[in-house]
Amino acid sequence: MYNTKVVCTYNLSDVFNPSDVISDEDKDFIRDSLYRQELLDVLGMDEFNENEMNRAIHELYEKVKNNTELVSCMTKIAGRFLSEDLELGLMILFAYDYMYLTHTCVSEYLETGQILEKNMMNLKSII
Repeated sequence: MYNTKVVCTYNLSDVFNPSDVISDEDKDFIRDSLYRQELLDVLGMDEFNENEMNRAIHELYEKVKNNTELVSCMTKIAGRFLSEDLELGLMILFAYDYMYLTHTCVSEYLETGQILEKNMMNLKSII
């Protein structure tokens, strides 16, 4: 079950304190680890399982497929992979570069039935 209450932090500049002595390589590793855990949390999973992830994306797709703005994003991003598969597009929208913005939009839609224009524009601007 999709968890709208998760706050994505992997992308935030304040993940690290200015006084932290961490190499850029280690920072990337930590951010990637945070992303992976936050993705599992968002999708309501305890550990990575490809079949469960596909099921969770399918269930989410069924809930958001009537939102024309999200469908437009799914279509555009899937097209980059020469595909018209909207579920693939939704899955790609949960990749590292997009998840924090996708999650905001999806969460708003699931909770209120609409997405703030500012948040949708932020997502569209990076895809």
